[in-house]
Amino acid sequence: MQNRKPHSQKASQTGHSIFGTILFSLLAVLAVEFLLLTFAVHVTRLGPQLNQNAEDILAMQVDNRSRYLQSIFHDAQELTSLSDAINGLTQQLLDEGEISLSTLDSSSDAAYPLLEAAAPELISTLRIKSVTGVFLILNTHDLDKRKQDSLMPAIYLRDLDPDAAPSQRNADLTFVRAPAQLVQSLSIATDNSWSPTIRYRALGNRGFLYPPFQAAYKDGASLAASDYGHWTSQSYLVPGDTHEAIAYSQPLILPDGTVYGVIGVELLADYLWENLPCSELQNNGTYFLAVTDTEELSASELQLRPVLRSHCDGQPGSADESLTLRLHSAHTHRYLFSNALYIASVSPLNLYNRNAPFSGKHWLLVGSVPAVQLFAFAQRLKQLFSFIMLITLAVGFVCSWLISRRLARPVAKLSAEVAAAEADSSAIPHLSTTGIRELDQFSSAFTQLSKDVLDSSTRFLRIMKLASAELGGYELRDDSVYVTDNFFSMLGLAQEQPDPLTPKAFRALMGTLEQRWFYRLSPANNKVFAIPQPDGSTHYITLRITHILGESASEVGLAEDMTTTVLEQQRIEHERDYDTLTGLYRRRAFDRACDALFQQPEKLGCAALLMMDLDNLKQINDTYGHDWGDQYIRQTGQCFAANTPASTICSRLSGDEFLIFFYGYQDQAQLRAQLELLSAALQRSVSILPNGKQLHISISGGIAWYPTDGHDLLTLKKYADFAMYQVKHSHKGRMCDFDIGSYHQEAYAAQTQQDFERLLQEELVSYHFQPIYSARSGRIAAYEALMRVDLPTLHSPAQVMQLAHETGRLYEIERITVFHSSEIFQRMQAQGLLQSDALLFINSIANVSLTVEDVEEYAQRYPELLKRLVVEITEQEDLDRACLERKRNVPGFSGSFALDDYGSCYSNELNLLELSPRYIKIDISIVRGIDTDRDKQQIVSNIVAYAHARSMQLIAEGIETEAQLRTVIGLGVDLLQGYYLSRPAAVPAPIAPAAQAVIDQLEHQRFNPLGL
Repeated sequence: MQNRKPHSQKASQTGHSIFGTILFSLLAVLAVEFLLLTFAVHVTRLGPQLNQNAEDILAMQVDNRSRYLQSIFHDAQELTSLSDAINGLTQQLLDEGEISLSTLDSSSDAAYPLLEAAAPELISTLRIKSVTGVFLILNTHDLDKRKQDSLMPAIYLRDLDPDAAPSQRNADLTFVRAPAQLVQSLSIATDNSWSPTIRYRALGNRGFLYPPFQAAYKDGASLAASDYGHWTSQSYLVPGDTHEAIAYSQPLILPDGTVYGVIGVELLADYLWENLPCSELQNNGTYFLAVTDTEELSASELQLRPVLRSHCDGQPGSADESLTLRLHSAHTHRYLFSNALYIASVSPLNLYNRNAPFSGKHWLLVGSVPAVQLFAFAQRLKQLFSFIMLITLAVGFVCSWLISRRLARPVAKLSAEVAAAEADSSAIPHLSTTGIRELDQFSSAFTQLSKDVLDSSTRFLRIMKLASAELGGYELRDDSVYVTDNFFSMLGLAQEQPDPLTPKAFRALMGTLEQRWFYRLSPANNKVFAIPQPDGSTHYITLRITHILGESASEVGLAEDMTTTVLEQQRIEHERDYDTLTGLYRRRAFDRACDALFQQPEKLGCAALLMMDLDNLKQINDTYGHDWGDQYIRQTGQCFAANTPASTICSRLSGDEFLIFFYGYQDQAQLRAQLELLSAALQRSVSILPNGKQLHISISGGIAWYPTDGHDLLTLKKYADFAMYQVKHSHKGRMCDFDIGSYHQEAYAAQTQQDFERLLQEELVSYHFQPIYSARSGRIAAYEALMRVDLPTLHSPAQVMQLAHETGRLYEIERITVFHSSEIFQRMQAQGLLQSDALLFINSIANVSLTVEDVEEYAQRYPELLKRLVVEITEQEDLDRACLERKRNVPGFSGSFALDDYGSCYSNELNLLELSPRYIKIDISIVRGIDTDRDKQQIVSNIVAYAHARSMQLIAEGIETEAQLRTVIGLGVDLLQGYYLSRPAAVPAPIAPAAQAVIDQLEHQRFNPLGL
């Protein structure tokens, strides 16, 4: 190995340090863990889930509180007992004349008897209900016509602490409105805002008087008083009072429908808020009662009017303005108040009956909490989690830095020692131990490898010298090139070897190789160069080039002397492509050359393929020996090569067959002239045989023309072969053109024979069944199996039988018929498609019988069918007595025969006597026209008389008309068959109704000739 340019020593500065690699790896693991934790928190939706839980708890608290509040409201508005009691008192006073409806609402004095009587009932109601007030207001006139500020008699009682124990003397009660006389009589204190009457303020739907009273008054009191009940949709203050309240009121209705006032209860706002503690809403929430006209609470926006508000979050206790809530989830809404976001849960209060006048007003309990307060826990948890993650990242980074530094220190030391050893390439490096087992093993292996490299630097050259083929090589780098001593001489470049040899000069010299010596590519895509030698011979050198990628990229080439291999391959290829006896192309080489021409049709012009066969070659081999036969073949090949243009492709296909392809001619006339020259040359070629006789070359050839006869080589071969076949079987020693008419005729005959062979091998036949009916009842007595064929050239059983006769294949037809028809018949009976007890008539060839093995197989496969089998002897063959006896003596066979087509030219009396059949089938030629031909009728009568005397049954086949049917039945035949009754089919149809009717009619006449 020669080093033509020393390799420069440079320390590689690329790549990462081990400290950085370890540090970055640990940081990557830390980052992955951080991302996984963040991803887990994100996927589990911890923050949103906590927020949702807070909203769900708010919704649950509001829902529970609304149920409790609804029970308070329902209890408060249950005033039926009070209403009935006051109505009873009113009616009694009216009946006694103490009061009058016309003056009842005019003054307290006029209404005093009723007020005095009703006061105890009001006090009782106030005691038993959890309400802060109860009232009675009397009015008998239309409020729309009543003057504003007019005075109305009334009682308005109040208990500021309804949950406290009641006073025996009613000291805990106060009158807000009541006549002075009543106050004195009951000794109940008055409120600071007391007045003897109520002033009508004409508040419309906002008050507790107008809505229920006017609804009942206008409606004619058609509903129950409770249905007109009404809760005030706004809080109110009694004039002169500071207690905010809401009230429920309903009209007083006498049995006659007179509306004469209202009764109701009061709930102070302070009392309500005692039952709606703010502590439920995280001490910073708000409960408020509201009214809405919206039917669906799940609407995207909910417009409501607050009635009362709690004071927990600093929001006002009441509000006149409406509030818009926006739906956020299934249970919560959101709204803004003072630029702060509130989360609200809405729960309905069902206070009115569905069909009540005020059912369109929907009361709601709304619980709201500032979003900041509601989601505070989730926010704190999020901040805590973020802080922990930051601390984890900081600690992880510090630990990663310390671990990386500790692990990298021994490796860095080892790297420095290796770099120091690299400076002296001739010395073997000695590396210190690090205490790390893997690194110490690496140090030992590196030291040993350095020793091995020094040893192997010369070992490869010694091996190359011992190889059977000469080898040379090179290694090319960016800054150096190494070559073996013999590399340039192997490539014929010894004189052009550059000096000094640099990578640039080496590449320039190697670039000229293909222009100088390139030969071809090897199967492995390596370049093979043909190098001429001074002695005139040629050496073949294969050059394999490999590119090594990586930090030390290089190109390595190996030159190998393949002369011996290439010469041997050329010899093998020549023997493969050329016939050793004639020197002509072999078949494959001929096909390859012609295929290349057919890829370029413009070169073909007018062309012809001549296929030839030597005449009398076998006779020469047999008479004079194979050496003279080989000489005959060699002389013929030499004559072809000498008397055809150089471009003509000649081939010896086999022993005595030759192919010649002429191409590039302008027309057939020009090419025929060349064929005539070749024919004349063949006739002139003479050999002297051992007996002194002259042997002229005689060939029989067929010509197929391009493009007249075909456009591809395969077609031309086929047609030329056919033309040669025609010549050899007519007049040998000639060359004839292909005839498409004769080809088609021969092809059809060959196709017919192929179809016949397929039919026998694959049993490509089917069977239809034609019923045979009883002439007395029309019942099916038997089925005849009829062969059906459907192949491209075979369509009828007659064609099949003819080919079987011509080719001696009658036995195969007999076996197929017996086995195949029996298999189909038995399968169709099992399926219920054929009558189960019917006989099977099978057509059998008279002079053919099954072998013993086939008979045993049939008896094993169809033992039951064998008992109901009738062998129908066909009329085309004369009876063979031996075959007949073998058929008759089959074990298990019923022995029933049928003579087919009796009366035709084949089935004569002699066959009848020899066969002695159980059934005689009258030929269709006799049945046709029998209704008008007395001679035919006489023949049938004679057959009937003969058959019945010997217990034979007559079958009339081919019945096609009703007249024929009537005639043959009248002549006494036993069984019927023909198209008029039923056609053959894969699944036979039932007997034709018309035929059945004729049979029934004639049978009836036979037993009742007088028509009785």
